[in-house]
Amino acid sequence: MKIQRTETLKSTIAQREMTSHLSCFICTLYIIISTLVLQGCGPQKDTIPVAGEDVIMEPSQIFNEASLYFYENGVRRWWLDADYMSRPLADTGRLVVVPVRIMVYDSIGRPSTRIVADSGRTDSRMEIFDLWGRVFIRTEEGMTVKSEQLRWHKELRKVTSDTYVQIETPKGDLLRGKGLDAYDDFSRFSFKADVRGKFPDFKRRVEEQDESFF
Repeated sequence: MKIQRTETLKSTIAQREMTSHLSCFICTLYIIISTLVLQGCGPQKDTIPVAGEDVIMEPSQIFNEASLYFYENGVRRWWLDADYMSRPLADTGRLVVVPVRIMVYDSIGRPSTRIVADSGRTDSRMEIFDLWGRVFIRTEEGMTVKSEQLRWHKELRKVTSDTYVQIETPKGDLLRGKGLDAYDDFSRFSFKADVRGKFPDFKRRVEEQDESFF
């Protein structure tokens, strides 16, 4: 009789312990589900970006719809116009320009070359302009130049490039080559490699010894 009561008591305790563990498990599961539901229903907050060590932050001046003029001995030599300009306060000569619109003038102040590009930047001394993205140049004589990247050396009055450049003359001569070395008025220029060309009325111009023929 005592053995039967003892077994019954042990069974009752075991059932109570199992019920207790099950209740704890259910409570814990309920808390987890409730938390997930609340997080999903609540407003989502944007993660605050954290700058990495490779990001350089420096005070800069930003100009909208700005223009720059350069004079030499009282004569205007070039004019730069852009929708956006940015330059660091520590180096006011270095500019980032979007888009680029430049007019170059000759020695007596007459417009000689028009330059446009998607973007550009200058070095610290503002002697070199790097231009990239749909670069287009047109001279007063009607010559046009197209490339994805050009470099204008202001002091040397030269234009160079390491990529492909296309030049079209007023008479329709079309030349294309990789790498360029030219005067900024394109009165003289040369390609470095892979030169190709198309020349309208080739035979007639050769026979007539056309001086403008390349």
